[in-house]
Amino acid sequence: MQKKLMATYILIISLTIIIAVLFSWNKGNQYFRDTVRKDTETKGQLLIDILTNEAENDSLDFQAFADRYSNKSEVRITLIDMEGIVVADSDEDYRIMDNHAFRNEVSRAIKGEIASKIRYSDTLGTYYLYTALPISIKGFQGVLRLSMPLIEIQNIAIDMIKYVVYGILIGAVIAVIIAYIVTKRFMEPLGQLTQAAIKISEGNYNDKIYIRSKDETGKLAEAFNDMSVKLSLNMWKLEKRNREFESVLSSMINGVIAVDEDYKIFLYNSKLNQILNIQEDIVGKSIYEVIRNTTIFNVLEKSIEQNEYIVDETIIKSNKKDKTIRVYANPIFAPKRASIKTMGTLLVIRDITQMKKLETMRSDFVSNVTHELNTPLTSIRGFVDTLKNGAIKDEKVAARFLDIIDIETERLSLLIQDILSLSAIENMEDEKNSSINNIGEIINEVTEILNPKLENKDINVDIRVKKDVTYNCNRNRIKQLIINLMDNAIKYTEKGSVIILCDESEEDVIIEVTDTGIGIEEQHIPRLFERFYRVDKGRSRNMGGTGLGLSIVKHIVGLYKGKIEVESNIGVGTTFTIRLPK
Repeated sequence: MQKKLMATYILIISLTIIIAVLFSWNKGNQYFRDTVRKDTETKGQLLIDILTNEAENDSLDFQAFADRYSNKSEVRITLIDMEGIVVADSDEDYRIMDNHAFRNEVSRAIKGEIASKIRYSDTLGTYYLYTALPISIKGFQGVLRLSMPLIEIQNIAIDMIKYVVYGILIGAVIAVIIAYIVTKRFMEPLGQLTQAAIKISEGNYNDKIYIRSKDETGKLAEAFNDMSVKLSLNMWKLEKRNREFESVLSSMINGVIAVDEDYKIFLYNSKLNQILNIQEDIVGKSIYEVIRNTTIFNVLEKSIEQNEYIVDETIIKSNKKDKTIRVYANPIFAPKRASIKTMGTLLVIRDITQMKKLETMRSDFVSNVTHELNTPLTSIRGFVDTLKNGAIKDEKVAARFLDIIDIETERLSLLIQDILSLSAIENMEDEKNSSINNIGEIINEVTEILNPKLENKDINVDIRVKKDVTYNCNRNRIKQLIINLMDNAIKYTEKGSVIILCDESEEDVIIEVTDTGIGIEEQHIPRLFERFYRVDKGRSRNMGGTGLGLSIVKHIVGLYKGKIEVESNIGVGTTFTIRLPK
């Protein structure tokens, strides 16, 4: 910018110098020529007066007159008659000179005018000023022409122009220096403004401009500083709002995707990537390139077509695991002041796989509970009706029926107790009634409780407990966990051993129950902890199981943020390993 201004100043100064020189040359040259012309006319009048006096004294000699007064007046003198014939000349032989009647100044002087003409002389090789005056004296009428070379005038004019040029050049140098200083002073604040603007464009809003001037530049700097502060504040608010928006968007449990009217994606969150298994940045891409699901397309297009809220469900096929999703579509309405009504469509995609699974489990649970409760109740109701119809009179039959009713009642009681226990554990966020308990002591208590179940079986119970293993827990809760595991191990082992191990690491308390029973097929292991799930339903019921024991175990372990693992081989046995974090 400064270079351009300096170049402009130099161009203006140069043009000014050229115009001034040309004007000075023209005016100066014209002035000197006019001065010489007037001076020549004056000399001509004097010479005519002298020539008139000489003619009155009868001593008229034109050539002598021309020779004598040419040196004195420093001009060339030529006398010409009315026919244009030269009768005398101070510089040339008049007898061989051409007729001058057609010379401009001569022809005009013959007519009675005083005429001057500047003409180039081929003979002398320079410009001459020719001044012709009409003359009428005793015995002669004609023209007195005075010729004066202009070379000296040109030299004088050139010298004058030189001085003028020197003065102008000195003034130009001073003007350039002043222009440089002024330009620099003018450009310094502009340079600061430019640098500040560049920093603002790069995101740095803290730079300030310090200009003490009170003129428009100072006001501009002050306005710029105010603008910088406001921009900084607005950008901070905008960034804060963007961070809040991104935080809210990324914290949503549902996938969000927004498309414009051309079906181009302009917004989405990370949860969408997890739900739809998208690995790339999809902003700016068409939704048809990214998602391959007819239901999503139908919901989107229907919402755009009807300009209203639409919802539907679909299943996304995957190599790992199919997902059930619920798709919500709603138009994005523009603000009231906007010229358009809608800006696109918002899709919310919710993974309801677990919810569907829970609904199925709830339905199965209700069905199983109904079935499990109905079975003993039906049996009890049947035997009561039989007794009412006369079987009570037969003591042996009545006693057998009452024993069966007692067994079914106990089974019903155990089932209700397990359901209540499971419900209580599920509704607990953490264990409140806890204390430091010795796990080895709890295992010994459980072994004594279950000893009666070992009477008719050839089973050896091997207790391997590390001394002084303690854990902060509800004693009854851990006892219930171990009872369920050991009871299962004893039920499904006819001959062999049941090994109970208790150990600890730096991070966990480890409880392991191993049996040498019938084992579990691999396909059943993932579902072992579901409510009422039985590997062999008939055998489980005959053994008095409610189908809730392992589910209770899993929920107790979950209550303590622990883990449970199962390893089993058919005909070899099963091992349940529990790790409870300290």
